[in-house]
Amino acid sequence: MGYLHKAFGWARQRPQPFLIVWCILALVLVLGIGSYNLRQERQQIFTKASSTAQDYANTLAHRVEASIATADLLLDSIATEVERNAILRTDAALAAEFEKTLRKHPELMAVMVVLPNGHPAAVTRPVMSAALNFSDREYFRYHQTHADTDLHIFPPIISRLSGQPVIPLTRRLNDRHGHFAGVAFVGLLPGYFEQEFKKLGLGKNGATAFTTGDGTMLFRYPPVAGAIGKSLRQWNVFNEVVLLHSDGVGETACPIDGVVRLHAFRHGTRYPIVAFAGIASEDLQAEWLAAMKIKVPLLLLMLLLLGGSGGIICHQLQQEAKTRLRLKASLRRADSANHRAQLLAETLQQATNFQGAVLNSTACGILATDSKGTLTFMNTAAVKMLGFPDEEAIGKMSPLVFHRTEDVREALQPIRLDDTPYLLMVAHLNAHPGREWRFVRKDGSTIAVSLSVTALKNQQGRLDGFVTIFNDLTELNRLDGLKSDFISVVSHELRTPVTAIRGALSLHQAALQGSLQPSQERLLGIATNNCDRLIKIVSDILDIDKLARNKLTLQYTPESITTLIERAVAQTQPFADLHGVTYRVGDDTEDLTVSVDADRFLQLLVNLLSNAAKFSHQMGEVIVSAREEKGHTVVRVIDYGVGIAEEFQPYIFERFSQHSSALTRKTGGTGLGLAISKMLVEAHGGTITFTSAQGIGTTFAVSIPLAKHTMTMHS
Repeated sequence: MGYLHKAFGWARQRPQPFLIVWCILALVLVLGIGSYNLRQERQQIFTKASSTAQDYANTLAHRVEASIATADLLLDSIATEVERNAILRTDAALAAEFEKTLRKHPELMAVMVVLPNGHPAAVTRPVMSAALNFSDREYFRYHQTHADTDLHIFPPIISRLSGQPVIPLTRRLNDRHGHFAGVAFVGLLPGYFEQEFKKLGLGKNGATAFTTGDGTMLFRYPPVAGAIGKSLRQWNVFNEVVLLHSDGVGETACPIDGVVRLHAFRHGTRYPIVAFAGIASEDLQAEWLAAMKIKVPLLLLMLLLLGGSGGIICHQLQQEAKTRLRLKASLRRADSANHRAQLLAETLQQATNFQGAVLNSTACGILATDSKGTLTFMNTAAVKMLGFPDEEAIGKMSPLVFHRTEDVREALQPIRLDDTPYLLMVAHLNAHPGREWRFVRKDGSTIAVSLSVTALKNQQGRLDGFVTIFNDLTELNRLDGLKSDFISVVSHELRTPVTAIRGALSLHQAALQGSLQPSQERLLGIATNNCDRLIKIVSDILDIDKLARNKLTLQYTPESITTLIERAVAQTQPFADLHGVTYRVGDDTEDLTVSVDADRFLQLLVNLLSNAAKFSHQMGEVIVSAREEKGHTVVRVIDYGVGIAEEFQPYIFERFSQHSSALTRKTGGTGLGLAISKMLVEAHGGTITFTSAQGIGTTFAVSIPLAKHTMTMHS
């Protein structure tokens, strides 16, 4: 404070040098802020572009795989028909079935069977001339000499039927004796994907492509002569990054046209393809330059404003110096202390007026009281929100008038309300920050507010009064209610159709047991697993919405903690077996009685056990135990897995929080399990904590009060 006083004294004595120093500081400040802001803007543009490119690569991979899956089903049905009947059926029903499938998928050209002599057999339109021969095609020669019957993807060729480029999707056909019976062919049209991905917002110089798993180019937009069929194996990035990861984003020069782009890639999950999407660095740089053209003038304007404010301050300092000289002259001319007291009163009044103007300009309600709790000040916002004119309240009322009596009694239990109530309320608010209160207006209506109460003390440390600052939460609560209602409606509307779909899939699995091909069983299993996962997500969203709105009803009953642990272990054992993990109940476990909602507490234990198994190593062990500690039952779940990264630990209980690691993507999950677990523990009046070290393991500890009769026995 002494240095500041000296600095202001120097500024008053030398206004012009002060103006020069002020302008230099303003220039440094604006340049620093501008440089930082422009760097942040560029980083945000590139971060957003990375996410966009990855989304487009994911979309392309998903779309191409869906088309290949449709072709795979058609080829599989043809192969099955040939194996069963030795020749392909030509009845109109089968042709119509395939034709119907092709109409739904315009990216597929036609279904064709090439006989062992190379001549085509027509399965779908267009009808082909029997004079055509395909024995010189690469795919025919490959299947003629290779016994495998898997789906194969070959480089694009020019169709002899339509003259269009097509990507051959083929399978070897065997008769019932395993001998070569021809080739089943479905043509994938690259031109369809060109039309589809013209719509992507990849910028002026962006590009998309997909290749085979070994890097052979199948499709590229915009097209480049000689690119189709070219191998990317000579591209170091493909060998060192793309082949080793399932997806990724990076800035590098394209091996096809040499343009530097922010490239994203995604491997197919079922078929050996790789999808690419790239946004040109030149386009991103142009976007950044466009943003800079807007912000640089603003920074210059800020510099001018700061310089102008320095000039105003300099002028004010000069005026202040003149005023001070006049004041000194007046004081010297004063004949009595009354004259000096009048000048001091005027200065104090100016300060009071300035303070009142500042306090009345804020949108927050502000109340001030003396040490006994009597109101001494209400700003304009407080008068407007509460409806009490300041002349009715100041000096006559306590802020307790604005509180509902039941809220205050609930907050201050078991302290007596008549013992310096406002002081006790301050102590309670400081111990429970963020509590929502209801203020009573003059007309009897109530508003939801958040409070911040601060004690005012003099230089001797004695209490002079309190300042209460509050905000109206009505609009925030309305918006939060709309959000919760939306989540609840969407989740309920999703649960019914998804449950029906899951039931239909189960009926089909039971009815067709043993009659499906392996590929069909695999697809049906994938659909069933995704259905179960979607049901779990919907249930988690509904649970966390109920918990957040205090709408979840808990039925408390005395339960054996050992029984609950055994049920949770039995329920999650299949999941642990899937991850190669074993559960063990700790030797120090005590059979205690707790008062809980059995189903919800079981849900909590299942969440913790499944998380421990998911992040444990193969052949690992998860230990669960329960002990009494200081009148509470403490349940611990211990694993010796990968642990939780230190930088992620503060967010572990937040909704939808998942660590962005390869292991998290592999194990999956909604990111709601631990958030729901924390809410369930708190709903039972308990706490949940954890300790973790990377590479060593994690321990979660749940502490809840013992049932009353158990506490009596132990006491």
